[in-house]
Amino acid sequence: MNVNHHPDITTLMAFSAGTLEDPYATVIATHLAMSEGGRETLRHINTIGGALLTDEPEADLANGALDRLLDALGEDGDTIAVVPHDARPAAGDVPLPLQRHLPHGLGGVRWKWTGPGVATADLAWGQDGRSRLMLLRVAAGRPVPEHGHGGQELTLILSGAYRDRFGVFAKGDIADHDEEVEHQPIAEPGEDCICLVAVDARLTFRGRLMRALQPLFGL
Repeated sequence: MNVNHHPDITTLMAFSAGTLEDPYATVIATHLAMSEGGRETLRHINTIGGALLTDEPEADLANGALDRLLDALGEDGDTIAVVPHDARPAAGDVPLPLQRHLPHGLGGVRWKWTGPGVATADLAWGQDGRSRLMLLRVAAGRPVPEHGHGGQELTLILSGAYRDRFGVFAKGDIADHDEEVEHQPIAEPGEDCICLVAVDARLTFRGRLMRALQPLFGL
């Protein structure tokens, strides 16, 4: 798979450190399962991180520290597992890190109409109560209204492709945008574009009509 767009290095560093909220970590893990280049970058980050830890002075741990850590890790059965370096996409249309949310594949998704040519499906929310994991489907050749972002948005292409001012994003590509970015994705002709999206704030639409209808759409 030829993947041309990757996450920002700071996003990958946060993933490596385990500090991303679950929706964002799921998007990154799914991208890594689809991108050898992404996995190679993560390997370098982990190597650098390991070297830095090696240079840190040793510290004594209190009695029972390991048991408390293991108990804390066991409290949430839905934690994100880091993708193995040699991971590959699973058979079918859903990579392994996403299968827990889509056990019946993309064909089993219950879509909700969100606007002309656009549908969404909620998958999960982060523990912070703000970050959200969802699917976005844009009909072939249709645009998403021009918008900005109230926070960070990660968008991973699962099938199809879209085009915006940053280029063409196809299967496996990921767009890593913040509140400074405004764009208008347009799905490429021939196939619906299905994306895995993590956001932590509502979109900011430029058009007056879209702003008025935003509560109805839930975006």
